[in-house]
Amino acid sequence: MASLGYNTITTGEVSGSTSAKQLPDVDADSINIRAASTNAGNVYLGGSGVTVLDGTTDTTTGLELDAGQETGWISVPNLSLFYIICNNAGDDIVYMALTTA
Repeated sequence: MASLGYNTITTGEVSGSTSAKQLPDVDADSINIRAASTNAGNVYLGGSGVTVLDGTTDTTTGLELDAGQETGWISVPNLSLFYIICNNAGDDIVYMALTTA
């Protein structure tokens, strides 16, 4: 099997919030974010103005993640580019960041 060249793996959990919350400063080449399987509601992933789904057409509604659902791998330089907002304060995410440095 060929090596993909990643030599640092960082994982973590971020507690949910009902207001937009920035993810931690973690260098990355690729990240994967998953809504915790124990979540009662959804998590929305987006930029600093991310909002929950409200039934209207807007540009701030985040990518909706149901409990246990993940983003797949995203190429970004830092996890902190993303913010989350949740239906419930107890709805968390877990992440994995891979780097080549």
